[in-house]
Amino acid sequence: IPILQAAQAVAKRPLSLYASPWTSPVWMKTNGAMTGRGTLKGSPGDKYHRAWAKYFIRFLDEYAKHNLTFWAVTAGNEPTAGEIVFYPFQCLGFSPEHQRDFIAQDLGPALANSSH
Repeated sequence: IPILQAAQAVAKRPLSLYASPWTSPVWMKTNGAMTGRGTLKGSPGDKYHRAWAKYFIRFLDEYAKHNLTFWAVTAGNEPTAGEIVFYPFQCLGFSPEHQRDFIAQDLGPALANSSH
């Protein structure tokens, strides 16, 4: 946050920030781990997907308290990495259809009902 605030202070025009999460908390994932092959438990529209969407809103809310607003968010960074067995870095797998449905049923409505 301090680095973004410093950049914002010297910028000649507003910063266009975007956020892209690596993974959800492990309790939401099918493999129970930060790394390796794992997707969100359940299906779009369920408690895990709604909870993950709420994490996005909370992130945006907390940064807004520091006068940092985001131009965009992605549903996840490198979504195919979470489909690779033994992938060595934090990841969350999404097929194109799963990501589409998460956005349509959970993330999109959460953003629409927020101040962001």
